Amino acid sequence: MAAEPLYLWLLLLVVPLIVVFWYSWRRSDTALKQLGDTPLIAQLVQVSPRRRRRLRAALMITAWALIAVALARPRWGFGEEAVKRSGLQVLVLLDGSTSMAAQDIRPSRIEAGKDVVSNLLDNLEGNQVGMLMFGSSSYVQFPLTTDLAAARSLVEPINTRSLTLGGTNIDSAINDALHTFPLGEIEGRTLIIITDGGDPDPEKDTKAVEAAREAAKAGLTIHTIGMATTTGAPIPVYDNLGEISYVEQNGQRVTSKLNQPLLEQIASATGGTYFDGQDLDVNRLMRVINQAAPVDLEAQLNRRTQTERFYLFAGLALVLLISDVLVGKRGRMS
Repeated sequence: MAAEPLYLWLLLLVVPLIVVFWYSWRRSDTALKQLGDTPLIAQLVQVSPRRRRRLRAALMITAWALIAVALARPRWGFGEEAVKRSGLQVLVLLDGSTSMAAQDIRPSRIEAGKDVVSNLLDNLEGNQVGMLMFGSSSYVQFPLTTDLAAARSLVEPINTRSLTLGGTNIDSAINDALHTFPLGEIEGRTLIIITDGGDPDPEKDTKAVEAAREAAKAGLTIHTIGMATTTGAPIPVYDNLGEISYVEQNGQRVTSKLNQPLLEQIASATGGTYFDGQDLDVNRLMRVINQAAPVDLEAQLNRRTQTERFYLFAGLALVLLISDVLVGKRGRMS
Protein backbone atom coordinates (compact mmCIF):
# COMPACT_ATOMS: atom_id res chain seq x y z
CA MET A 1 0.00 0.00 0.00
CA ALA A 2 1.32 3.45 -0.92
CA ALA A 3 0.61 6.73 0.87
CA GLU A 4 1.23 8.80 -2.31
CA PRO A 5 0.29 6.43 -5.17
CA LEU A 6 0.28 9.20 -7.81
CA TYR A 7 4.08 9.13 -7.85
CA LEU A 8 3.92 5.60 -9.24
CA TRP A 9 2.98 7.16 -12.59
CA LEU A 10 6.64 8.17 -12.84
CA LEU A 11 7.38 4.50 -13.53
CA LEU A 12 5.89 5.04 -16.98
CA LEU A 13 8.98 7.11 -17.83
CA VAL A 14 11.14 3.97 -17.62
CA VAL A 15 10.15 2.90 -21.14
CA PRO A 16 11.02 6.29 -22.75
CA LEU A 17 14.35 6.23 -20.90
CA ILE A 18 15.17 2.81 -22.32
CA VAL A 19 14.29 4.09 -25.81
CA VAL A 20 16.49 7.18 -25.33
CA PHE A 21 19.47 5.09 -24.23
CA TRP A 22 18.99 2.62 -27.06
CA TYR A 23 18.70 5.41 -29.63
CA SER A 24 21.81 7.09 -28.21
CA TRP A 25 23.80 3.87 -28.48
CA ARG A 26 22.67 3.34 -32.05
CA ARG A 27 23.71 6.83 -33.12
CA SER A 28 27.05 6.49 -31.33
CA ASP A 29 27.78 3.12 -32.95
CA THR A 30 26.77 4.40 -36.38
CA ALA A 31 29.01 7.46 -36.03
CA LEU A 32 32.01 5.32 -35.00
CA LYS A 33 31.51 2.96 -37.92
CA GLN A 34 31.53 5.87 -40.34
CA LEU A 35 34.93 6.98 -38.97
CA GLY A 36 36.67 3.68 -39.68
CA ASP A 37 38.31 1.22 -37.22
CA THR A 38 35.64 1.14 -34.47
CA PRO A 39 37.71 -0.44 -31.63
CA LEU A 40 40.66 1.91 -32.24
CA ILE A 41 38.49 5.01 -32.44
CA ALA A 42 36.57 3.99 -29.29
CA GLN A 43 39.85 3.86 -27.38
CA LEU A 44 41.03 7.20 -28.76
CA VAL A 45 37.81 9.07 -27.81
CA GLN A 46 37.37 7.10 -24.56
CA VAL A 47 34.00 5.64 -25.48
CA SER A 48 32.85 3.04 -22.93
CA PRO A 49 32.55 -0.52 -24.14
CA ARG A 50 29.03 -1.59 -24.99
CA ARG A 51 28.71 -3.86 -21.90
CA ARG A 52 29.69 -0.99 -19.54
CA ARG A 53 27.27 1.41 -21.21
CA ARG A 54 24.45 -1.06 -20.79
CA LEU A 55 25.36 -1.60 -17.15
CA ARG A 56 25.33 2.14 -16.44
CA ALA A 57 22.01 2.54 -18.24
CA ALA A 58 20.51 -0.31 -16.22
CA LEU A 59 21.79 1.25 -12.99
CA MET A 60 20.31 4.67 -13.81
CA ILE A 61 16.96 3.36 -15.01
CA THR A 62 16.59 1.06 -11.99
CA ALA A 63 17.57 3.92 -9.65
CA TRP A 64 14.92 6.12 -11.28
CA ALA A 65 12.28 3.43 -10.77
CA LEU A 66 13.30 3.00 -7.12
CA ILE A 67 13.12 6.77 -6.54
CA ALA A 68 9.59 6.83 -8.00
CA VAL A 69 8.54 4.01 -5.66
CA ALA A 70 10.18 5.76 -2.69
CA LEU A 71 8.28 8.99 -3.47
CA ALA A 72 5.05 6.97 -3.40
CA ARG A 73 5.88 6.08 0.23
CA PRO A 74 5.17 2.33 0.26
CA ARG A 75 3.93 0.98 3.58
CA TRP A 76 3.47 -2.50 4.97
CA GLY A 77 3.40 -4.03 8.42
CA PHE A 78 1.68 -2.42 11.40
CA GLY A 79 2.81 -0.62 14.53
CA GLU A 80 1.39 1.48 17.37
CA GLU A 81 1.82 5.25 17.14
CA ALA A 82 1.06 7.71 19.93
CA VAL A 83 -1.25 10.46 18.67
CA LYS A 84 -0.28 13.91 19.89
CA ARG A 85 -3.64 15.37 20.81
CA SER A 86 -5.18 17.50 23.47
CA GLY A 87 -8.79 17.88 24.49
CA LEU A 88 -11.22 17.72 27.37
CA GLN A 89 -11.66 14.80 29.75
CA VAL A 90 -15.22 14.72 31.05
CA LEU A 91 -16.61 12.12 33.43
CA VAL A 92 -20.38 11.87 33.96
CA LEU A 93 -21.95 10.54 37.15
CA LEU A 94 -25.54 9.52 36.42
CA ASP A 95 -27.73 8.76 39.41
CA GLY A 96 -29.09 5.23 39.09
CA SER A 97 -30.93 5.09 42.40
CA THR A 98 -34.59 4.09 42.53
CA SER A 99 -35.75 7.69 43.11
CA MET A 100 -34.67 8.53 39.54
CA ALA A 101 -37.76 6.64 38.31
CA ALA A 102 -39.95 9.50 39.59
CA GLN A 103 -41.84 11.34 36.89
CA ASP A 104 -41.87 14.95 38.07
CA ILE A 105 -39.58 15.53 35.07
CA ARG A 106 -41.03 13.88 31.98
CA PRO A 107 -40.90 11.14 30.95
CA SER A 108 -38.89 10.34 34.08
CA ARG A 109 -35.81 11.66 35.83
CA ILE A 110 -33.62 8.87 34.49
CA GLU A 111 -34.83 9.30 30.89
CA ALA A 112 -34.23 13.05 31.10
CA GLY A 113 -30.78 12.32 32.52
CA LYS A 114 -30.06 10.00 29.57
CA ASP A 115 -31.02 12.80 27.19
CA VAL A 116 -28.48 15.08 28.87
CA VAL A 117 -25.76 12.43 28.50
CA SER A 118 -26.67 11.96 24.82
CA ASN A 119 -26.43 15.71 24.23
CA LEU A 120 -23.04 15.78 25.91
CA LEU A 121 -21.78 12.97 23.68
CA ASP A 122 -23.07 14.83 20.61
CA ASN A 123 -21.19 17.99 21.63
CA LEU A 124 -17.94 16.43 22.87
CA GLU A 125 -16.73 14.66 19.72
CA GLY A 126 -12.94 14.59 19.68
CA ASN A 127 -12.72 14.64 23.47
CA GLN A 128 -12.71 11.85 26.05
CA VAL A 129 -15.90 11.05 27.94
CA GLY A 130 -16.57 8.40 30.58
CA MET A 131 -19.59 7.55 32.70
CA LEU A 132 -20.34 6.01 36.08
CA MET A 133 -23.74 4.93 37.37
CA PHE A 134 -24.11 5.49 41.08
CA GLY A 135 -26.52 5.10 43.96
CA SER A 136 -25.66 3.31 47.18
CA SER A 137 -22.64 2.07 45.20
CA SER A 138 -21.22 2.87 41.77
CA TYR A 139 -19.89 1.10 38.69
CA VAL A 140 -18.33 2.13 35.39
CA GLN A 141 -20.88 2.24 32.57
CA PHE A 142 -18.09 3.04 30.12
CA PRO A 143 -14.51 4.24 30.76
CA LEU A 144 -12.94 7.40 29.41
CA THR A 145 -13.00 7.03 25.65
CA THR A 146 -13.02 8.95 22.38
CA ASP A 147 -15.26 6.30 20.80
CA LEU A 148 -18.45 8.19 21.60
CA ALA A 149 -20.54 6.13 19.18
CA ALA A 150 -19.83 3.04 21.29
CA ALA A 151 -20.53 5.08 24.43
CA ARG A 152 -23.99 5.99 23.12
CA SER A 153 -24.84 2.32 22.69
CA LEU A 154 -24.12 1.78 26.40
CA VAL A 155 -26.37 4.65 27.47
CA GLU A 156 -29.43 3.58 25.52
CA PRO A 157 -30.34 0.43 27.57
CA ILE A 158 -30.65 2.40 30.84
CA ASN A 159 -34.30 2.72 31.92
CA THR A 160 -36.51 2.88 34.99
CA ARG A 161 -36.48 -0.91 35.43
CA SER A 162 -32.68 -0.99 35.60
CA LEU A 163 -32.57 1.29 38.67
CA THR A 164 -31.44 -1.06 41.46
CA LEU A 165 -28.74 0.95 43.21
CA GLY A 166 -30.71 1.99 46.27
CA GLY A 167 -29.92 5.30 47.98
CA THR A 168 -27.88 8.26 46.74
CA ASN A 169 -24.34 8.33 48.16
CA ILE A 170 -22.75 11.23 46.32
CA ASP A 171 -19.63 11.34 48.50
CA SER A 172 -18.56 7.78 47.62
CA ALA A 173 -19.44 8.39 43.95
CA ILE A 174 -17.09 11.42 43.84
CA ASN A 175 -14.32 9.36 45.44
CA ASP A 176 -14.86 6.58 42.90
CA ALA A 177 -14.75 9.16 40.10
CA LEU A 178 -11.32 10.36 41.26
CA HIS A 179 -9.97 6.84 40.79
CA THR A 180 -11.48 6.60 37.29
CA PHE A 181 -9.17 9.30 35.93
CA PRO A 182 -5.59 8.25 35.10
CA LEU A 183 -3.40 8.12 38.20
CA GLY A 184 -2.03 11.56 39.02
CA GLU A 185 -3.92 13.18 36.13
CA ILE A 186 -6.95 14.84 37.68
CA GLU A 187 -6.09 18.53 37.38
CA GLY A 188 -8.09 20.24 34.64
CA ARG A 189 -10.61 17.42 34.33
CA THR A 190 -14.38 17.88 34.61
CA LEU A 191 -17.00 15.90 36.52
CA ILE A 192 -20.71 16.27 35.79
CA ILE A 193 -23.17 14.88 38.34
CA ILE A 194 -26.75 14.29 37.17
CA THR A 195 -28.91 13.51 40.19
CA ASP A 196 -31.90 14.48 42.30
CA GLY A 197 -29.50 14.83 45.25
CA GLY A 198 -31.24 12.25 47.42
CA ASP A 199 -33.17 12.95 50.61
CA PRO A 200 -31.62 15.73 52.72
CA ASP A 201 -29.40 14.23 55.40
CA PRO A 202 -27.05 16.58 57.29
CA GLU A 203 -24.38 13.93 57.84
CA LYS A 204 -24.42 12.54 54.31
CA ASP A 205 -24.66 16.00 52.74
CA THR A 206 -21.66 17.20 54.74
CA LYS A 207 -19.63 14.22 53.55
CA ALA A 208 -20.62 14.94 49.95
CA VAL A 209 -19.52 18.58 50.16
CA GLU A 210 -16.25 17.55 51.87
CA ALA A 211 -15.60 15.02 49.08
CA ALA A 212 -16.14 17.83 46.56
CA ARG A 213 -13.62 20.03 48.39
CA GLU A 214 -11.03 17.24 48.28
CA ALA A 215 -11.70 16.80 44.56
CA ALA A 216 -11.17 20.54 44.07
CA LYS A 217 -7.76 20.28 45.77
CA ALA A 218 -6.80 17.69 43.16
CA GLY A 219 -7.83 20.11 40.40
CA LEU A 220 -11.23 18.63 39.50
CA THR A 221 -14.17 20.88 38.57
CA ILE A 222 -17.65 19.56 39.33
CA HIS A 223 -20.83 20.76 37.63
CA THR A 224 -24.14 19.50 39.00
CA ILE A 225 -27.48 19.05 37.26
CA GLY A 226 -30.54 18.80 39.49
CA MET A 227 -32.79 16.19 37.87
CA ALA A 228 -35.97 16.65 39.95
CA THR A 229 -38.40 19.33 41.13
CA THR A 230 -38.73 20.95 44.53
CA THR A 231 -42.34 19.71 44.80
CA GLY A 232 -41.22 16.17 44.04
CA ALA A 233 -43.07 13.04 43.03
CA PRO A 234 -43.73 9.49 44.30
CA ILE A 235 -41.23 6.78 43.40
CA PRO A 236 -42.67 4.08 41.11
CA VAL A 237 -41.51 0.47 41.37
CA TYR A 238 -42.04 -2.00 38.51
CA ASP A 239 -42.41 -5.74 38.99
CA ASN A 240 -41.57 -8.44 36.44
CA LEU A 241 -45.02 -8.18 34.87
CA GLY A 242 -44.76 -4.42 34.43
CA GLU A 243 -47.20 -3.65 37.22
CA ILE A 244 -46.51 -0.38 39.03
CA SER A 245 -46.50 0.19 42.75
CA TYR A 246 -44.99 3.03 44.77
CA VAL A 247 -42.43 3.22 47.55
CA GLU A 248 -44.23 3.65 50.86
CA GLN A 249 -43.23 4.42 54.43
CA ASN A 250 -45.64 3.96 57.33
CA GLY A 251 -48.43 3.34 54.83
CA GLN A 252 -47.79 6.62 52.98
CA ARG A 253 -46.23 7.10 49.59
CA VAL A 254 -42.73 8.52 49.78
CA THR A 255 -42.28 11.76 47.86
CA SER A 256 -38.79 12.31 46.47
CA LYS A 257 -37.80 15.96 46.04
CA LEU A 258 -34.85 17.85 44.60
CA ASN A 259 -32.02 18.43 47.09
CA GLN A 260 -30.95 21.64 45.38
CA PRO A 261 -28.94 23.20 48.26
CA LEU A 262 -26.61 20.18 48.33
CA LEU A 263 -25.99 20.25 44.58
CA GLU A 264 -25.30 23.99 44.66
CA GLN A 265 -22.77 23.54 47.48
CA ILE A 266 -20.99 20.70 45.66
CA ALA A 267 -20.62 22.76 42.50
CA SER A 268 -19.57 25.88 44.42
CA ALA A 269 -16.90 23.98 46.37
CA THR A 270 -15.04 23.22 43.11
CA GLY A 271 -15.71 26.43 41.18
CA GLY A 272 -18.34 24.64 39.12
CA THR A 273 -21.91 25.54 38.17
CA TYR A 274 -25.30 24.22 39.20
CA PHE A 275 -27.90 23.65 36.46
CA ASP A 276 -31.64 23.09 36.78
CA GLY A 277 -32.52 19.90 34.92
CA GLN A 278 -36.14 20.98 34.36
CA ASP A 279 -35.13 23.64 31.87
CA LEU A 280 -31.56 22.80 30.98
CA ASP A 281 -29.80 25.02 28.44
CA VAL A 282 -27.38 22.58 26.81
CA ASN A 283 -25.56 25.38 24.99
CA ARG A 284 -24.85 27.12 28.30
CA LEU A 285 -23.73 23.83 29.80
CA MET A 286 -21.29 23.31 26.92
CA ARG A 287 -19.94 26.85 27.27
CA VAL A 288 -19.18 26.16 30.91
CA ILE A 289 -17.58 22.78 30.13
CA ASN A 290 -15.46 24.31 27.35
CA GLN A 291 -13.98 26.82 29.78
CA ALA A 292 -11.75 24.00 31.02
CA ALA A 293 -8.27 24.07 29.55
CA PRO A 294 -7.52 21.19 27.17
CA VAL A 295 -5.37 18.47 28.69
CA ASP A 296 -2.82 16.19 27.05
CA LEU A 297 -4.54 13.03 25.85
CA GLU A 298 -1.42 11.50 24.25
CA ALA A 299 -0.97 8.93 27.01
CA GLN A 300 -4.49 7.59 26.41
CA LEU A 301 -4.61 7.67 22.61
CA ASN A 302 -2.82 5.19 20.35
CA ARG A 303 -3.30 4.57 16.67
CA ARG A 304 -2.48 1.40 14.71
CA THR A 305 -0.54 2.54 11.66
CA GLN A 306 1.23 0.97 8.71
CA THR A 307 5.02 1.25 8.80
CA GLU A 308 6.73 3.50 6.23
CA ARG A 309 9.20 1.59 4.00
CA PHE A 310 10.25 4.32 1.53
CA TYR A 311 13.76 4.42 2.98
CA LEU A 312 14.49 0.92 1.66
CA PHE A 313 13.89 2.01 -1.93
CA ALA A 314 15.58 5.40 -1.50
CA GLY A 315 18.65 3.74 0.04
CA LEU A 316 18.92 1.18 -2.76
CA ALA A 317 18.54 3.94 -5.38
CA LEU A 318 21.41 5.84 -3.74
CA VAL A 319 23.60 2.71 -3.86
CA LEU A 320 22.86 2.28 -7.58
CA LEU A 321 23.65 5.92 -8.38
CA ILE A 322 26.97 5.68 -6.53
CA SER A 323 27.70 2.45 -8.40
CA ASP A 324 26.99 4.24 -11.69
CA VAL A 325 29.53 6.95 -10.80
CA LEU A 326 32.16 4.35 -9.90
CA VAL A 327 31.57 2.38 -13.12
CA GLY A 328 31.93 5.62 -15.09
CA LYS A 329 35.22 6.50 -13.40
CA ARG A 330 36.57 3.00 -13.95
CA GLY A 331 35.73 3.31 -17.63
CA ARG A 332 37.67 6.57 -17.97
CA MET A 333 40.67 5.15 -16.12
CA SER A 334 40.89 1.99 -18.23
